Amino acid sequence: MKTLIKSVALGTLGLLALTGCASGTNASSGAEFPDKDIRLTVPWAAGGSGDLTARTIAPLLEKELGVEVIVENKPGANGSVTYNWLKDQKPDGYNLSMMGVEVATLQFQDYDIDPANYEPIGQGLAGPGAIAVPTDSPYRSLKELVAAAKANPGKITFSSPGVGSVWDSPAQGLQELAGIKLTSVPFDGSAPAVAAAAAGDVDFSIDAIGTQKNQVDAGKLRYLAMLTDQRDPKNPDVPTAKEEGIDLTNASWVGIMAPAGTPEDIVKKLSDAMGKAVEDPEYRKVIESSNLVPTFKDSEEMKSFIQAEADRYGPWIKLAQGK
Repeated sequence: MKTLIKSVALGTLGLLALTGCASGTNASSGAEFPDKDIRLTVPWAAGGSGDLTARTIAPLLEKELGVEVIVENKPGANGSVTYNWLKDQKPDGYNLSMMGVEVATLQFQDYDIDPANYEPIGQGLAGPGAIAVPTDSPYRSLKELVAAAKANPGKITFSSPGVGSVWDSPAQGLQELAGIKLTSVPFDGSAPAVAAAAAGDVDFSIDAIGTQKNQVDAGKLRYLAMLTDQRDPKNPDVPTAKEEGIDLTNASWVGIMAPAGTPEDIVKKLSDAMGKAVEDPEYRKVIESSNLVPTFKDSEEMKSFIQAEADRYGPWIKLAQGK
């Protein structure tokens, strides 16, 4: 009889263990994920859209997950400092990173960054782009700018936030699509690049609508064309590049990812929580006030999206490198 009771008890324990594993229980602690603080690392300096997203979404994730989400900036080398750190962390859902298009593009710039080393959680926003010129520029349309570039190969300049960046790359696409040659003037980031255009140091800026907005509002820049599928509701009088005969769209984006190998149930729990956070009115208010677009793609959608971004940006970056 004792033997029978012992066998039943062991069988019950085994069943409970299997049930715990199936529901995402942490096998080492016996607790349901998450049962401790989550670290959310930002691969960029404070003040940008990625940092804003992290600090806006963290308290909303805390509300959904029931634990503290600690935001930490770890900038450097186009985000690769954080990305290299993340891939070596334990894949248990407690170490996450913000991510941008660099996770798809750094592989083309001699960085050892492979998208396969990460598990995307979701996208949080998009930052549609625009082409803008100094207010006193003689170019009143994208067609006029392209015509000038064709007549003067290499003479038309644009301010770039860095070779291979999310805003240098579409300028390479513009050259290819329009059959023109432009000259890139690189700066250390978007803010100084846009400021240079506003000062008239270059012929045009190609960057996020929101990044250019302050200079537009100050009367130093004017939008020439939107790099969107449809006209921007806040700038309805500005045509899209497509309307001007150049089939070019581009947007920066920000999301969250985990190390590769993170269990599917943990990824889903994090992704579901992120989806709810992005729909939260508080999040949308902050993001929209920064002229960004709250946008959510879940983990599965992001996998194919990141590959599509790599396929799109790769050729542009090679053009910039003269390959």
